[in-house]
Amino acid sequence: MNITTHVIRLNLLAVILILGGCVSSQPKLSQDQILEQYPQVTKLDSAVKSSKSKGADLYAPEGYKKANDSLKDAMDAARDNDKKDADKAATAGLKTIDKVNSDTQKSLDLLSEVNDSRERAISAGVLTLQADELAEMDKKLIATSTLIEEGKIEDAKQQRAELIQGYTQLELSALKVGTTELAKSAIANAKKNEAEKYAPKTLAEAEKSLGLAVSTLESDRTQTEKANVHASNAKLLADKSASITETIKDFDRRDYSREDAVLWYHRQLSTIHKPIGGQLPFDTANDDMVQTFKTDVAQLKATEIEYKERLASTEKESSVMLAKERERKANFDKVQSMFTAEEANVFRKQQDVLISAHGFDFPSGKSEIQTDNFSLMNKLKRAIDIFPNSRIEITGHTDSTGSDKANLSLSQARAENVGKFLVEAGEISSDRIKTAGYGESRPVAANTTTEGRAENRRVEINIINE
Repeated sequence: MNITTHVIRLNLLAVILILGGCVSSQPKLSQDQILEQYPQVTKLDSAVKSSKSKGADLYAPEGYKKANDSLKDAMDAARDNDKKDADKAATAGLKTIDKVNSDTQKSLDLLSEVNDSRERAISAGVLTLQADELAEMDKKLIATSTLIEEGKIEDAKQQRAELIQGYTQLELSALKVGTTELAKSAIANAKKNEAEKYAPKTLAEAEKSLGLAVSTLESDRTQTEKANVHASNAKLLADKSASITETIKDFDRRDYSREDAVLWYHRQLSTIHKPIGGQLPFDTANDDMVQTFKTDVAQLKATEIEYKERLASTEKESSVMLAKERERKANFDKVQSMFTAEEANVFRKQQDVLISAHGFDFPSGKSEIQTDNFSLMNKLKRAIDIFPNSRIEITGHTDSTGSDKANLSLSQARAENVGKFLVEAGEISSDRIKTAGYGESRPVAANTTTEGRAENRRVEINIINE
């Protein structure tokens, strides 16, 4: 091998090493960078978290696992800057999510009583006191939900009673344990998860509250209510220390710097503030930013109170209007039932009532009320009495027989006589009554037939409610 060939090979090897070094040294993306640079992956990440918050991990376990695996694949590809595979995996996961949400709701509908039993057990403290037993019951629940995903509905129904009984037993067991014991267990659980290392101040406050609970009972066993207050606070602080611990561990896993932690804090606040609208002033001092947040929340609260007051007022008005409408309808029905078809037709005009009385037996060309019509007049009087605050308009009408002038005069006289009767015999104030005659100008039927002319010969009593 000559020197030239050797040099060439060395140069090629150097190039390969340099290129290899460039490829291998390309930095991997952090989770936060992925969520900033890959919209499709971010969308799937949010969808998976949302489905879990709805209980998909318990009530649609197979679909949820599939979607979660797609998210992991998308994250891995994105971390290696492989956009094609990342988007492909994210798209597949998003397609799965729709079915996951549908299956979750189907399972929740079918296992609603089971879910209620589980929630009651958790509220009683099972997560702290009997975490292992709860995990075993949840395995059975997941198996049942899987049957629903597979369409084996009847098989799933057979498991409901056992699940309800199992969660109920866990609830009863937890309820037998006092509040103080529940706090002790919560503190022990926090310590087990390394709260002493990551959240020592909060854990110390929890132990202090527990100590107050114990000393209260030791000094006076009847002071259970006071002791329970301290014990409840101890459990709350213990759970808080556990939550702080998990957050700090998550920061450590992601290798967060102090700046990363503050940026994470800003993102959380932005997420909470987003429904309010606008942006928080992160370019100002933290106290100023928090004050802006408090002001925005206070304004939102004031708007909510105002909205509730308006809603209550509207509901009250609607209730009053509905009650009035029911009363108007009942009164109209009552008036309508008083008259036979031969006596009158009764119409409703919004809140007013029109009685078109064609049953008057006036002699031809005369306006005097006959004794045969006293019964009809008494009905008119009773109808008007139903509306004590109304105004009464009485109008007379004739058919087309005779001259216009004579018919106008006759219709006026008939209206006046009806009004006079209501005032004198019916004791209705004359101030409420107004009369008019329209002759043949306002027919309601054809004057070419006997029946039509009979309908046109009428006196209308319009009860006006204002």
